Amino acid sequence: MLIGTGVVLGLSIPIAKAASAAGVPALAYALWPTALAALVLAGLATRRHGRLRPSLPLLRYASISGFLGHAAPMTATFWVSAQAGAGVASLAFTLTPVTTLAISLLLRHERFSALRLAAVAIGFSGAALLVLGRGESMDAASAAVLLVPLIPLFIGGGNVYRARHTPAGTPAEWLAAASLGASSAMLVLVGAAAGGLGFEVRADALGWLCAQALAMVVGYGMYFELIRRADSVTFSFMGYVMMLTGVAVGVGLFGERLPLVTGPALLLIVAAFLLIRRAARAGVSPRNTSATNP
Repeated sequence: MLIGTGVVLGLSIPIAKAASAAGVPALAYALWPTALAALVLAGLATRRHGRLRPSLPLLRYASISGFLGHAAPMTATFWVSAQAGAGVASLAFTLTPVTTLAISLLLRHERFSALRLAAVAIGFSGAALLVLGRGESMDAASAAVLLVPLIPLFIGGGNVYRARHTPAGTPAEWLAAASLGASSAMLVLVGAAAGGLGFEVRADALGWLCAQALAMVVGYGMYFELIRRADSVTFSFMGYVMMLTGVAVGVGLFGERLPLVTGPALLLIVAAFLLIRRAARAGVSPRNTSATNP
């Protein structure tokens, strides 16, 4: 499920490139598929599970989850990409398992494990090698560089928050719909202040936006089910799968060339996955687990 979720959500990277070529601004690409996916997931959840009973805990969960896991890092990523380039922004996502583990340890949500720490370090090394090996310039405005560490901090904080506070008994479709709905509301506010929510209505632009919405419907439905099954650090390894998916599709569909370091980088990431699986089989798990995260 970890690999499947990462592959589906990782399609957003090449879809974003195609949508940009079709004239869709970054904020429009962030908002409209998110809002559409939230509506579709709400419809599916209503059909499968009945209407959702709103509650203050669920509203709080959706708002925090939507802000930390989607709205804040997505907005920051687009800004960094515009100011400093995609290479700098991509590097931020390689830090997600590191920040997730650090936050878990600081909050004592997880016991220290040399095996899991080694897995995170090896995976980060492989991902960083792949990003840096593409030869993209790291020259950037200082403000953009300073913002880069905030992206994995947002995502890592969201991973830990969801692992500890996912509401019991709420179907994954409703959790996804509520979180994406809250994220959409936040993106509307950002877009209203910054502009860029409009786009030229063309068949290719609409097609890529709908493709992204479909990927989000499938991916986030799996995403919130995965939260119930995996601890926060293991869950964060999905970022590596997303990055590898984007690279693979870029090579296959857009003719991008891979650097010479691709082979060693992939070996390091695979080794990290194997260590995480070994740690799980050895019973290395978070200190405190909720009823929704067995």
